[in-house]
Amino acid sequence: MKRKIYLIDANNFIYRMFFGLPEFSTKDGKVVNAIFWMAKFFTNQLVKEKPDYVYVVKDAKGDNFRHELFSDYKATRERMPDNLRSQISDIEKLIELLKFPLIEIPGFEADDAIGSLAKKLWEDKENEVFILTWDKDLYSLVSENVKIYDTMKKKVFWIEETREKFGIEPEMIIDYLAIMWDKADNIPWIDWFWPKKAVTLINDIWSIEKVYEVLDSWNYEDLTDDAKKLFRWKAIEKLEASRENAFLSKKLATIALDMDSVQWLSLDDHKFTPEKLFSSDVITMFQDYEFESLIPQDNKKAPDTWKDLNISPKIIWDSETLFELESLMNNYSEIVLDTETTSLDIMEAELVWVSIYLDDENVYYINRGHRGPQVKDKDLQLFLTNLLQKDVTIIGHNIKYDLQILELYLNNAWNNSVSQESQDSQSTLF
Repeated sequence: MKRKIYLIDANNFIYRMFFGLPEFSTKDGKVVNAIFWMAKFFTNQLVKEKPDYVYVVKDAKGDNFRHELFSDYKATRERMPDNLRSQISDIEKLIELLKFPLIEIPGFEADDAIGSLAKKLWEDKENEVFILTWDKDLYSLVSENVKIYDTMKKKVFWIEETREKFGIEPEMIIDYLAIMWDKADNIPWIDWFWPKKAVTLINDIWSIEKVYEVLDSWNYEDLTDDAKKLFRWKAIEKLEASRENAFLSKKLATIALDMDSVQWLSLDDHKFTPEKLFSSDVITMFQDYEFESLIPQDNKKAPDTWKDLNISPKIIWDSETLFELESLMNNYSEIVLDTETTSLDIMEAELVWVSIYLDDENVYYINRGHRGPQVKDKDLQLFLTNLLQKDVTIIGHNIKYDLQILELYLNNAWNNSVSQESQDSQSTLF
């Protein structure tokens, strides 16, 4: 059986996680969505897919050799959002705690490190290399034992899938990108040649060098009819004017495959061992960032009880205590509210109780539907109506759901009241 090796394009992967999934924060306001989704991928999806080896590769900081070739390389790229920038160091810390090798080679981009590493690995036909990325450049590495893996769509691009995606052979993708303008990297292009024309040129002539050999020779006889149409006066003019850009673009888009820096990497040192992922440091990090769903059940702390917190909630089941609470709330500018219901479906849910937290000394459960004495609906309706009209900040977890529940409860009470008054009126008439 072949060795299954994952090469993860870290920068590309992190951006995709951040922009492709909802943003959320810890209770202290720290944005952690990219950290969470990276953590979930490593400890969940990766474990299920069982690669034999995993390498994480990142861009080196600062300029690289491409900036020396073209000073405006990536000059149009938008600045990384602050909410993503603030998560990068934590993601790198996570990767370190999970014991994945994080590869960074000064003066080069992740693409070059991945390309050189892939080349080293594909020389052994027993290795099956998966590059986890959405970067178009890296599709040029697809070959007999190198594939691109889109983890979002769970789709693997091998030679045929890559050919279908671009309309050309994988090894010609760099020439294709040299013709097309790359907005993300601000790579120059051959003016007037959009994707369809670029595909025609590449499929018929094969490379930038041969395109210009044909242009210089004025010999179009061996071209297909579609390619011949591209060598009319306007196209010839555009090709000639873009000659320097075309060759520069190919240099910028070409992935370095001969970096000596990757030669020291040994597969034996980077065997993927899922059972070692959940170290005490990883568990602590997940607890600190409130990633409870990622912590194995055996490692979860028992939830705190009211006794642990030294808090004694008071249960309200009569109107007198209920209106004492209403009077007490006048002294607070913020309250914490929660509801318990019979269903998560708002249209089916029945209100069971309402929880009110003012401070550690004043925590209340208003019992409407549990066993034991219960408040009357007319008293609870008046209490909630007055509460929602107060100039007070209401805080809660999933507060939108709670407020919708209370709104429906009050609306249903009002409708029932109107219906009852109508029936009483008809009874009086007859």
